[in-house]
Amino acid sequence: MKSALTPRGQRWLIGLLMGLVTLTPMAIDIYLPSLPAMALGFGEPIGALQASITLFIFAVGVGQVLIGPLADRYGRRPVALAGALAYLLGSALGAAATSLEAFYAARVIQGLGACSASLVAFAAVRDCFSPAVGARVYSYLNGALCSVPALAPMLGGVLALHAGWRSTFVFMAVFALALAALLARRFEETRAPSPQRQGALYSLRRYAPIAASGRFLYFAAFGMAGMAMILVFVSAAPVVLVQQLGYSELGFSAWFGGNAAINIAAFFLAPTFIARFGRHTMVRVGMAALLLASVMHFCAWLWAPMSAWIFMLPVAVLTVGFSLALGSGLSLALEPFAERAGTAAAVYGLFQMSGSAVIATVLLDSGMAPQLAMAVVGAAIVAPLLCLSPAIAKRLTHAS
Repeated sequence: MKSALTPRGQRWLIGLLMGLVTLTPMAIDIYLPSLPAMALGFGEPIGALQASITLFIFAVGVGQVLIGPLADRYGRRPVALAGALAYLLGSALGAAATSLEAFYAARVIQGLGACSASLVAFAAVRDCFSPAVGARVYSYLNGALCSVPALAPMLGGVLALHAGWRSTFVFMAVFALALAALLARRFEETRAPSPQRQGALYSLRRYAPIAASGRFLYFAAFGMAGMAMILVFVSAAPVVLVQQLGYSELGFSAWFGGNAAINIAAFFLAPTFIARFGRHTMVRVGMAALLLASVMHFCAWLWAPMSAWIFMLPVAVLTVGFSLALGSGLSLALEPFAERAGTAAAVYGLFQMSGSAVIATVLLDSGMAPQLAMAVVGAAIVAPLLCLSPAIAKRLTHAS
């Protein structure tokens, strides 16, 4: 498959994969400005609506272990189509929900659809490109993924202002419908034909070599830590910027979008740095940036009065570091598992999404300040990874 794609076919493939990966951040960011209005409409505290963010992320992660083997057994194309349609259904149900329980159910369905889409996108890169080229493509996909937070809150704010918060879910349904139509017409199967059927679809033996790989766990832990810090930021940002600091919906969108613009720039610069310094070096740089952001958050929590700059500057450092390193970390984690790329991507997604959702939920529900919560993640996970001796780190991360 790696040699079968023409340049035009590669462009189409990358474009479709970019569409698939945008489903997850769109479902998180487009309705952030509407959280206060939604809480009022459902008659629930805003914390109950914030929980719909982590519930969605948790569903994205848990769904991976179910969908990864399906993508390996039956192919990427049917799973991608089913994911887009599930996302369409969840979006429609969210738009029509009249109770918080129905809204939560819609978010779970959306999450399962989004995880199908993102899993196929990243597994298809492994199918079609060499590891070195794949790392750069992963960075482009992550650049598309992180461009959504720059645009979605502003779009969601405009839609909510003119047509109510439910219009944001109608927009997601229309987007999913258009994506499903394009997939049906242009997306060809990327999985290489299997020489033989590989036993039971769900078996611990499929996951054991992945979960037992020190190399895989090392890079997956990095992805989980970075995502947990970002999820704490995303969940807390409306409360900090709007409720505590008094910014309007447009002011919130400006701060959120400004950070997303930094994210985009870092992701699109990542391939250049990967080509020059290598994937392992970029992961270490990313870890150092996450740890620096943790220290900045902790110092600000101790000594600085809250302001937008005090809250957002360490987030920018976190964003740049994670953006520069995420593609390399994902590529290095999946590289040894060519015959089960979908399953490996599923386990990685379980760590990054569900693991980070659990961490963020526990920290935020404890009443801990978001700055302190992000500092705790850095100290507890990132610091041990970064502080491994060079000899141990080299042996661990280069082993297959």
